[in-house]
Amino acid sequence: MAADSGTGSSGDWTAGIVAIVAALLLGSAIPVGLYFGLYRPKVAERIAAQENKTKLEVEMNAMIARQEFVVKLESEADSVAERIEEIEKPFALPDVEKMDVPEVHEALLRLAKLHNLGLLPERQQQLRAEIVFPAGQRIEFPHGLMATKLKIETHAYFHDFGRFLTAMETMEKFVIIPESLICTGDSNGGSRHMFRMNVYVIERRDVDAIGR
Repeated sequence: MAADSGTGSSGDWTAGIVAIVAALLLGSAIPVGLYFGLYRPKVAERIAAQENKTKLEVEMNAMIARQEFVVKLESEADSVAERIEEIEKPFALPDVEKMDVPEVHEALLRLAKLHNLGLLPERQQQLRAEIVFPAGQRIEFPHGLMATKLKIETHAYFHDFGRFLTAMETMEKFVIIPESLICTGDSNGGSRHMFRMNVYVIERRDVDAIGR
């Protein structure tokens, strides 16, 4: 009986060891299978997602930088436009079709009257003759500046014409550049002279177009 009992105990012990080892083996097989079957693919997906995230962040930062640059350019363009508009306040608004600068034209006629300038003798009988009239020419300066040409022809005393010329060159509202001046004395020995002068009037530019 004792031998049987001992054999039985040994068999039970052996069976228990086998059961424990089997349980351990089976128990460890489950997480190992899960690791290789589920976790490893998720790691690859996570790495790919992280790479995509990094790429998107780079693209987003680049887009934000471009947007900030555009905003900066727009701000600078507005600032440039304001500076140009301020600088060009004295410039005249042209009538391109008529090749004239009406405000300047009228201002010079007022100055001519103020300083007693008269028509040339040969023009005194002409209908609607004026001392100041368009020359039918516009020219372009560097950087897009345009200028309209006007002619001034008058019969006047030298000192009167001198005062007129000084007043014209010191006008605050307009920028007028003399091109040429021809002075002819009175062939009859009088003290009045004939003056023929060409001037260019600087035109105001389209700030919205050139400032942006």
